[in-house]
Amino acid sequence: MHQDLSVFVFSSTLMALGIGIDAAMATLVRARAFQTRAQARYWILGVSLTHTVFPLVGYVLAYICVQYLPWLTPLVGVVAFLLVSQFLYGELNEKNSESQPHNPWISLGLILAVSWDALWSGPAKSAQVLGWSDWMIWLSFLWVGLFVCLLCIASDYIGRCFFEVFKSNQLGIKFALWLQYSVIGYFGLLALLRYSFNWQVHEVIIFMMSACFIYIYQLFQSNYKTQ
Repeated sequence: MHQDLSVFVFSSTLMALGIGIDAAMATLVRARAFQTRAQARYWILGVSLTHTVFPLVGYVLAYICVQYLPWLTPLVGVVAFLLVSQFLYGELNEKNSESQPHNPWISLGLILAVSWDALWSGPAKSAQVLGWSDWMIWLSFLWVGLFVCLLCIASDYIGRCFFEVFKSNQLGIKFALWLQYSVIGYFGLLALLRYSFNWQVHEVIIFMMSACFIYIYQLFQSNYKTQ
């Protein structure tokens, strides 16, 4: 039981980091644009809600495919991996990733844009929760939403107090991006290996594979830009 809880906490927190760091960074950037505390609360509540519901929707769709259309199970792993790969490719090759929105008003469209990556995490998560009890599965979505909420609250505070310091800390920004992309890549690999190939590789090894690939890609990208 203790081991199951440890796996639950570790896996759910990893998922929250993977889909929540971008929301936290967006909150950090927008913190000084919030004209009132009500605007900040609306933003944080909206992002937290979408990061709870979107993974749930993606998970339910993947669950239906696996349970009632078992012949689609390998395809679910491939689709989840391709969705993650497409997202990572777009993020890692984003030329204007540091551009900041100038509109101070909070819009639902921007909240959805920040939260859209959480939708594809559902199919990847369905590979993560194999063997979990029902209460652990449903609680994990609430855990992720709460963790993202805490990340955004902390980011809002840091953004208001230490924005200029953080903005100049390029090493910290690069580390945060590497961590986010590594965790996201982990879930894509997990879905591919578990569903498509039925390989029971340890989660830590899969995460290390993802982290190494992301680091090498970022290093190659950095060296290419300096040439």
